[in-house]
Amino acid sequence: MLNFLLDLFKPKPAAAPPITSEASMNFDASEVGPFLTRLTENPRFALPANLDVAITGALPEIMEGDTRRWRIDGDFDGAPMQLEIEIFMDDISAPDIDFFSSSQVIAEIEKEMNRLDVWDEE
Repeated sequence: MLNFLLDLFKPKPAAAPPITSEASMNFDASEVGPFLTRLTENPRFALPANLDVAITGALPEIMEGDTRRWRIDGDFDGAPMQLEIEIFMDDISAPDIDFFSSSQVIAEIEKEMNRLDVWDEE
């Protein structure tokens, strides 16, 4: 009974904001790993360290025309967040990648995508 009463007053862990936004981009297969590495190194994110390896390692297993989705729990600006990454293998060497999360997270991912577009133009 005492534990029940104590549990009532414990602070609840903060919940991640709902997934409300999406960003997508077509990548060359060789760009996927470096892009995900940049996301994990972005100081605003706290993502699993092996995110890039897990996803790029799965790319060869996704057949052309198939889709695979990952759900990642992490932090954004020190607060919990959920990120979903969906890969549609439109072409074996150029997967379409969709990112789903809160609007703030997606805005930061879009900034990283824009940086990639700028680098491709140089």
